[in-house]
Amino acid sequence: MDPSEQAEAMAEQTLGATRERLADLDALPTHEHVAVFDALQQELSGVLGVLGQSNQSSR
Repeated sequence: MDPSEQAEAMAEQTLGATRERLADLDALPTHEHVAVFDALQQELSGVLGVLGQSNQSSR
């Protein structure tokens, strides 16, 4: 699997997991939503960083 395919697979996996976690918010009290959003923001920032690095190295 080339780097582009790996990046696409990582993005798809991240998107699926993010959607699941956001869908689970309905079952949580509202005051717990902030923690979920904070965790997702950190994870998404990390994934974007990795994807950005792989994009730069493939040039």
